[in-house]
Amino acid sequence: MKIFLLSLTMFTFVYAAHIDEFAAEVGYLRDYNTAIKKAKEEKKLLMFVLVGDYCPWCKKFERKTLKSSKVAPVVKENFVTLVLDKYKEKEKYPKAFYTPVIPSVFFIDPDTQKAIIKTTAYMKKDEFLEHMDDALSLYAQETK
Repeated sequence: MKIFLLSLTMFTFVYAAHIDEFAAEVGYLRDYNTAIKKAKEEKKLLMFVLVGDYCPWCKKFERKTLKSSKVAPVVKENFVTLVLDKYKEKEKYPKAFYTPVIPSVFFIDPDTQKAIIKTTAYMKKDEFLEHMDDALSLYAQETK
């Protein structure tokens, strides 16, 4: 029993506040309304990443895809970014973006606040870059 409690405690410390650390490291916002406002001002899509502190696939997606040297510069140049915890922060984003699968990424038109594209589950860099390109193309067509 002691080993179980010790393991549980270590697990909690390792994964606690992970999302805050990731957001600070890569410059993602942590408030939906602030992100929408900034996206409107900058005339950019909002890239809303929905994850969970406990989710190993989310961490892998953050580490291997979002922080990669191929993806990160494209994200920084073309999107306003937001990351929230699916469970702990579910009152902080619209119900339209509730989803059973994480990680999920919504590319949101800031004027309509509707998703242009939604991706779910872990994906590698090249696949995610394709989704970003698709979102940017669709957004450019909508804003003509």
